[in-house]
Order: sequence, then structure tokens, then C-alpha cells
Amino acid sequence: MEDFLNEYIKKILTTAGFSNFQIEIQTNKRDKRIRINVKLQDSENQKGTRDSGLLIGHQGEVLGAWEKLLSVLIQRKKGELWRVNFDVNNYRMIYEEKLREVARKAARQVILSQRALELPPMSAKDRRVIHLEIALKSGVQSKSIGEGKERRVVISPEEPF
Repeated sequence: MEDFLNEYIKKILTTAGFSNFQIEIQTNKRDKRIRINVKLQDSENQKGTRDSGLLIGHQGEVLGAWEKLLSVLIQRKKGELWRVNFDVNNYRMIYEEKLREVARKAARQVILSQRALELPPMSAKDRRVIHLEIALKSGVQSKSIGEGKERRVVISPEEPF
């Protein structure tokens, strides 16, 4: 399946005018997960936009579209549902580390002040990263509040048993 995905992605990127890229694919058959990272030699186009930015999109929107496309493709090819993580120049990995740092700083602030802290609205994927990081900390807990695009994480002091 890795060879098939590699050729499929390569064909799309080449047709779209991208060159000078590498595709890394890691498959976890047990968990049915595929991680794809496109390493792209970044250059600016005539409009001043970086090539990687075109593949990432505003706040990773294009990455999400790639994931949906490849997930459907895999499901049709294999008849199984696989979770796809598509990244360009490790954008997601770097972004998620920044989110984890936000969670760690917020946790320290909550522990020191013993007051709840509400983070700005964020996507479900971003909230999950925050919740997972907070779960590793003692003395704090997290929950999501709000609806739709206004949904956000609240970090509060852990309640005693």
C-alpha cells in the first residue's frame, strides 16, 4: 500500500507543478494508521507564497483535505478504514508541540493561582492535544465547553477526591 500511496501523491504533486520533494510513509498495521510527511524544498512563487504554505493551507486546512482524500482512497482500495496523518515539512508536529507548550504553561499558571483558565476557541484536534498534555500533569484537569467553533478548553485545579 505504501508504494501505491507514494506514486499517487507523487503524481498529484508533480501534476500540480511541485518538484524537489520527498515522501515519507510510515504504516502501523496494528492500529491501522498511516503517517505521511512530504518534505518539500521551499521556494516562493510570484505571489510571495511559499510552496509548503500552498500544501498546508490556512491553519492546516489543506492538510485536512489531503487526509480525507487519502482516507477515502485507502478505504476503497483496501475495504478498511485507516487513520491518515498527512503533514508537510513536519508542520503538524511543530504546531502540536507549540500546543503542548501552551498546555504546560497554562497548567503551571493554574497550579500557581489555583484558578481556572479558559483557552481560546480551537478545533477538536487541537483540543485533543491540550487534553492529552493536561492528563499528564498532576494537580490540574481539563474539560471542553461551548458549542461549534466557540468550543474551547478550560483548565482548572484538580478536585480532591
